[in-house]
Amino acid sequence: MLRLSTTDSLSTCRAPLHLALGVFDGVHAGHRAVIGSAEQQSSLSGGHCGVVTFDPHPIRVLAPERAPRQLLASLDHKARLLEKIDVDFLLALPFTSEFAQITATDFIESLVHHQKVASISVGEDWRFGKGREGDVAFLRNAGERLGFQVIALPPVMHQGERISSTRIRQSIRDGAMANA
Repeated sequence: MLRLSTTDSLSTCRAPLHLALGVFDGVHAGHRAVIGSAEQQSSLSGGHCGVVTFDPHPIRVLAPERAPRQLLASLDHKARLLEKIDVDFLLALPFTSEFAQITATDFIESLVHHQKVASISVGEDWRFGKGREGDVAFLRNAGERLGFQVIALPPVMHQGERISSTRIRQSIRDGAMANA
């Protein structure tokens, strides 16, 4: 699996690109559904499947007082988990206070600038860009304008509850390892 750190480095990948966007702390079942969507699109139409994430976790920059003390997976651990599934590359963008000021429009345009992005898969509640201005409706509008498909996935549920990194971390803190 190729590891990249800038959107410009996407130009080294063969088009079309099928991207899964998100923080992906832990690469849990909910994250795997989003990544699996990008993999499926890549299998159907060819090209490369890539995961786009951020390092460090955005909350550590935006609201460090609310950041979890322990994440489920470091960037290296995420990469090892992704190597076990059919992902061609991991684009880990450095998340800084300057990066946090990038608008949703500029972020998406930077992804599609050098390469043909065919699809973008996200969780249906994913937000991005300065002030979290970008959402699925924004992505769909950008997709129509820039020529990519958007796949928004509903939450993955387990025993009637949404699978989330927050919930998994809480289960670990509570010692409920089977639940985690």
